[in-house]
Amino acid sequence: MKGRLTSSIAVLSLVSVFPAAAADCQIERAVYAEAETKIEIRFQASGEDSPVSHRFVLATPSDKMTVEGHVMFDPEIERPVAMAMHNCPEGDVTGADLAACTVWTGIIYASDKATGHVDLLPPEGADAPESLILPGFGPAVSRSVLGKGLSGMSWDVFELKECAK
Repeated sequence: MKGRLTSSIAVLSLVSVFPAAAADCQIERAVYAEAETKIEIRFQASGEDSPVSHRFVLATPSDKMTVEGHVMFDPEIERPVAMAMHNCPEGDVTGADLAACTVWTGIIYASDKATGHVDLLPPEGADAPESLILPGFGPAVSRSVLGKGLSGMSWDVFELKECAK
């Protein structure tokens, strides 16, 4: 009996380590934070009839700078591709104009620490994953306007911090 009780306590203590908010929070209300620089990804609802599957804001600590972003499904590669842009011009723009204002572009992956499962970013309305992986985010941000003034180099992993109201 003592062995079962000890095992049960160990399992319960592990369960409490993982954020329960993930199951109670839809992705469009999720806020994620990067451990090194504390940059946050704050998801927002994209709105109906939008070709954009997700909208988000990247924010530095104390909101000194924010960068807007969106995720759109790319049918050629069958993946959701994210773009974070700062002060992009409106209207007719060239590829060079977009490249100049793009902070980071890439695929966002969702990760479950408990199982090690990695998948694509879930659609709006789905539960927020425990963590996000943004390949190449750290180096791209360090070379961008968003990276100026940060005390360290950002990493590519963001952990669920909270669920916005």
